[in-house]
Amino acid sequence: MKIVLGLNCNHADSSACIFIDGKLIFAIEEERINREKHWAGLPVKSINECLKFSQIDLKDITDIAINTNPLSNINSKLIYFLKNYLFGKKKYEIVKRLSKKINLKKNINNFFFPKNLSKNVKIHYVDHHLSHISSAFYPSGFTKAIGLSVDGFGDFCSLSITKCENNNLKIYKKYLFPHSLGVFYEALTQFIGFKNYGDEYKMMGLSSYGKPKYLNKILDNIFIKKNNFEINLKYFNHTDKNYSYKFEGKPIQNNLYNSNLEKLLGIKDLSSKNINEIHKDIAASAQKAYEIKLFEICDELKKINFSENLVFAGGCALNSLANKKLNEFKQFKNIFIPYAPGDGGGSIGAAIYTQKKLENDKIISNLKSPFIGPRYSNSEIKEIISNFDELKNFDIKFFENKEEQLSLIAKNLFENKIVGNFNDRMEFGARALGNRSILANPCNPNIKDIINKKIKRRESFRPFAPAILYEKKLDWFENNNHNPYMSSVENIRIEKQNDIPAVTHIDGTGRVQTVTKEINESFYNLINKFYKISNVPILLNTSFNENEPIVMSPEDAIKCFLRTQMDILVLNDFVIFRK
Repeated sequence: MKIVLGLNCNHADSSACIFIDGKLIFAIEEERINREKHWAGLPVKSINECLKFSQIDLKDITDIAINTNPLSNINSKLIYFLKNYLFGKKKYEIVKRLSKKINLKKNINNFFFPKNLSKNVKIHYVDHHLSHISSAFYPSGFTKAIGLSVDGFGDFCSLSITKCENNNLKIYKKYLFPHSLGVFYEALTQFIGFKNYGDEYKMMGLSSYGKPKYLNKILDNIFIKKNNFEINLKYFNHTDKNYSYKFEGKPIQNNLYNSNLEKLLGIKDLSSKNINEIHKDIAASAQKAYEIKLFEICDELKKINFSENLVFAGGCALNSLANKKLNEFKQFKNIFIPYAPGDGGGSIGAAIYTQKKLENDKIISNLKSPFIGPRYSNSEIKEIISNFDELKNFDIKFFENKEEQLSLIAKNLFENKIVGNFNDRMEFGARALGNRSILANPCNPNIKDIINKKIKRRESFRPFAPAILYEKKLDWFENNNHNPYMSSVENIRIEKQNDIPAVTHIDGTGRVQTVTKEINESFYNLINKFYKISNVPILLNTSFNENEPIVMSPEDAIKCFLRTQMDILVLNDFVIFRK
């Protein structure tokens, strides 16, 4: 029996997962445990959670899969290194990163001492983009597909096209450093004042408020050629011999853009604290340019004429606005994007790829459900509640009957109460999908402002998501596509937009989540209860957090509840009411 530990480590969104005999048992990102957004390093706490949940020991692991391979693109790496990095500070960063990859087993043993990995454990270095593609292709259910992976960089590559058929993944084409669609998008995100790692979703949300006034300047100057996403390096810093991309702890990188971009656009020193029309127009222009280049790539994929199925992963696959256009343009008959297409999901992809390599005929299971994180029993939650003296002034109820509990929660949601919903196993990936979610009434036009004021304290331009009963989707949206992971923004029917103003973005869209009993029965039943009261089969769903990673534990949920003005906290079968 193979026990495979999958890792994304020493990279942003460090994570770990465990496969036992071909089944995905558990997965978690380190940020959920240590409460540091996008944390980068060796995810020892995540590894420990994998072991604890799976009830195995460190020595039981037979194989470790990591979503990077130092030998990938080695000739290109060496040539570029010798030409550009011999005389700057960058070489020390590169050597240090390489050392961590090579000494992975030793570093794990050091952290877990006196426990040790088995002497026979095998380390499998899986190409970064093959890991992304594996995380998409194998859960898709397709026997054949063209695979696309697009991100900033991984293993010296920013884009990989892969032919996927049965158990074979064959890389067809790569785009190597220094050209990157992901770097372009991140640089423009920084340019308009969003400097934190992973802020690209903010620019995407803002883009719907602006007009693409700068589009031609971007296409004519930043991109060198039509039908190619090679970028003009005169506007970027990432090739500089002293440029730093720090992936230790909280990810920190210098500005990817330089003063030439400021001169090109005639703008400098934009701040995210004072959003104006310039911010909006640059965001709209960057989003439009990204979409144009993505569709050019998809045209190239179609010309390969390999499959009508597309599997799409990498950090850029989190751009749900562009994904909407991909679905609408019908370049492919079927498109699949996994619940964790970014680097966090690379641990799962590397483990799947390795499992297939070790046991080609083994059926890989439990790849569809994102609910693969920790769970807490009612007895554990009861004890945790008792440890918070502040909760003694709150009304706390325990429900033996789940239907009764869900009916009460639905009634309170209808009465415009804000509910923190903490239930069963935590979801994996960047998006809360019902089990670690803040829920509210989508029909209240003021609820978005109320949530931002009471809890989220975030930018007003960022939309909230509608979670809908799948069988009712076509009544409210313009198509009946499954969208269980919020992968794509979609058009809300014009006649319905005024009915659900809290989840209708300025452009008439919503980043919808389709909910089925098969994926999440409890969340489905709650929405259904609300539907029976309101005649609206939708709840507003946003992540359970307050400018921090999504809550993992009951302690995290209670602390967030206490420091905000959330009305109700659900902890499995417990409900805590603010008096």
